[in-house]
Amino acid sequence: MGSFVTIRENLPVYISKPGLKTGEKYPTVLLFMHLHGVDNSQQKICDDLADAGYIAIAGDAYQNGLFGPETRSDEMIFGVFEEVLNYTKNMNEVDTNRLGVIGICMGGRHAYLANINYSEFKAAVAFYGFPHRGSTPDDTPQKLIDKFNSPVLSIFGELDKGIPMEDVNRYIAATKHLGHPTFVYEGAGHGFLNPDSNNHNADVSEKAWKETLIHFNKHL
Repeated sequence: MGSFVTIRENLPVYISKPGLKTGEKYPTVLLFMHLHGVDNSQQKICDDLADAGYIAIAGDAYQNGLFGPETRSDEMIFGVFEEVLNYTKNMNEVDTNRLGVIGICMGGRHAYLANINYSEFKAAVAFYGFPHRGSTPDDTPQKLIDKFNSPVLSIFGELDKGIPMEDVNRYIAATKHLGHPTFVYEGAGHGFLNPDSNNHNADVSEKAWKETLIHFNKHL
């Protein structure tokens, strides 16, 4: 359904759109990619969002291989994100009053930070997004919960070895009274949404995706 568009040299952006009607504007979700880039699993997320009526956009923060998992940085990722966000705002079919953000794995952490640092977003979703990770209090989502600009849906797997349940429970305790929903799925590990992962769990993926669309439909 979607396709890549090059918005500048070495910056391909995957864009997936629903069946657009002339003159109408659509809610739009920007995706922060996971560690492996804008691969098939990330493209599928965009396509699934488009099936649900959203324009979905994912920028390749690795910039055609100029960077990679070992050379990534928050500065690099958010530099690309700002370029993609500006490009998105200039798309005629995008409703800039209904912007959301979603992130997977490391991208989940970036979705938290985007919801803190950008006021444009009306909703955010983080799949197993490492809220406890950061180099300083200024880039650790857990330390910045009171600065969330919009409702954040957090989704975790109970068996995720990279995000201990004590950290998940600490995050839940800090956000519960603020109305940020969190779901922890039993029997699910890290990457359960990814159909190409050994941890893929189809049943849990279906449930978690349903909650994702409920969240976006409510706030966008």
